[in-house]
Amino acid sequence: MKNRLFVNVIGCGYAGCECALSLAEKGLKVHVFDDRDIVKRQDDEGLEFATKKQFADKLLKKELEFLGSKLIKIEKELESQGLCDSQILLEKAREKVKNNPNIRFFDMTVKELNFDEINVVATGPQTNKELFDHLVQTFGARKCFDCFPVFAMVENLDEKLFCHKGENLYLPLSYNEYIDFVNTIILKLNFEILAKGNMPAKATIEYMAMKDKDMLRNEYMAPIYLENCPQRPYAILKLEKTGQVYQISGFSSQLSTEAQKAILLSLKGFKDCMLVRAGQTKQNCYINAPYMINEFCQSEKISNLFFAGNIAGVFGQTESIANGLYVANNVFSYYNEKRFVKLPDKTCLGFMMQKIIKTNNFNYSKFEPIFADYDIIESEQKFASQFEKEKFLIFRSKFLLEKYKEELKNGKYV
Repeated sequence: MKNRLFVNVIGCGYAGCECALSLAEKGLKVHVFDDRDIVKRQDDEGLEFATKKQFADKLLKKELEFLGSKLIKIEKELESQGLCDSQILLEKAREKVKNNPNIRFFDMTVKELNFDEINVVATGPQTNKELFDHLVQTFGARKCFDCFPVFAMVENLDEKLFCHKGENLYLPLSYNEYIDFVNTIILKLNFEILAKGNMPAKATIEYMAMKDKDMLRNEYMAPIYLENCPQRPYAILKLEKTGQVYQISGFSSQLSTEAQKAILLSLKGFKDCMLVRAGQTKQNCYINAPYMINEFCQSEKISNLFFAGNIAGVFGQTESIANGLYVANNVFSYYNEKRFVKLPDKTCLGFMMQKIIKTNNFNYSKFEPIFADYDIIESEQKFASQFEKEKFLIFRSKFLLEKYKEELKNGKYV
């Protein structure tokens, strides 16, 4: 018999706080484990590179407010006092967690999980190494990652030398061209990193080039058939159109910007290119969500285990709060042996979860945590003004989520 006396929430960041407070309000006993010291969050320039539509963020917050998010309520109270700092929000949320009568807070590190108990892992990007190793041992190293690659972006390419497929570009390389590319990476690696006695981080181009000459080819540069390529190349560099620039698949690195420029300039088609954003790696533990959890953030392998927040595949403060609330609803249904209720697709929250779970990801190492996909705000319906459009979309979300809340309340037993 599984232990259903309480729910463990491991991690007390945005997702963990929202999940714990929501479950506690529903009457469940919650044990929260967290040993972190709150430090001021730094802005990650390299991560939030896509333009975030202001209204879309507003729409997601409206949805959370309608669903009764505890952290959004705290945020509104702080805003009424002229306080909008994210660090203060987290401090206030953690204070409410520690003072809630249905929650026991343990200032301690969790190194492994008891799968006879209901667990929510909401440890965020800095997951304890022992716990992350435990997840790797349980699910496999190719489903758990300990760094977040930020791929390089370029513009001003000589597109005549590339193969085209839709808006994306593909640079075919012969065996000699590919080996020259790998050798250039190794040259820069020896000069900048190995000379200092450091080892390159996993998932970087220099790590893969050092590990095996064909590792890049087997991972990100695997040759594929293209109609407009005269013959099958030995390797292909893939560039995805992102706005007005191209993101180079797999090109994350710890090398200097100058070294990365030199590596790219060694390739045909890159003679006059501009490096808009250098490749980076961020320490950020997460799971390969499409292979590990279902659309309710429940482990496919262990029914008592749920993931929330950054480690589950979302990135951003509001997104983590949203995911934490959603997981709390699902854990409550599971606790009471009721059927899970699916989120409406035509809401920011619902579309975000569908994007995470249904990512067409054939390469284990390609999945990355995402911001909420705000494409949902695009509507085929024409509006006289932006105000009318916003009014309609907020109304639609409220209508759809009203049905979701009703189903949660009157959910059928399994």
